[in-house]
Amino acid sequence: MLVPMKVDYGVRMLVYLAQQDDSEFTSTADIATAQHIPEPYLLRICSELQKSGLIESRRGPQGGHRIGRPANEISVKDVVNSVDYSLAPIECVEEPDGCRLSGACSQRELWSDVEVMLLEHLSKVRISELTKQQISMESASSVRTTF
Repeated sequence: MLVPMKVDYGVRMLVYLAQQDDSEFTSTADIATAQHIPEPYLLRICSELQKSGLIESRRGPQGGHRIGRPANEISVKDVVNSVDYSLAPIECVEEPDGCRLSGACSQRELWSDVEVMLLEHLSKVRISELTKQQISMESASSVRTTF
């Protein structure tokens, strides 16, 4: 199962913003460059994250984005709900009417359970935890490269 790019980019953006001064706005271009996200695609994700209150956005020369709530109050599941709405591993979990077998298919319940377990786990993972891990990994990486 692949995590949708919108979820990956949304989480990466929030982890990046959580590392910035929360009184400042960071430009879309800076985020896109730092996180290797195509800027036009990032703008669409920003719109969805803003509607959910996960980020604040401001237009203009001093504009950009900043995290909308404390990082310890934002879960990865919040990002999923904001940008993708589903992590169903197969289509019939999300669209049962589109499958002729969904009414009598033992696999559908299995994959539905997988989605529930995944979302339950992601509801426990906080952006603040990922930010701490990111900072730690960047520190370890810079120590290795200085020798």
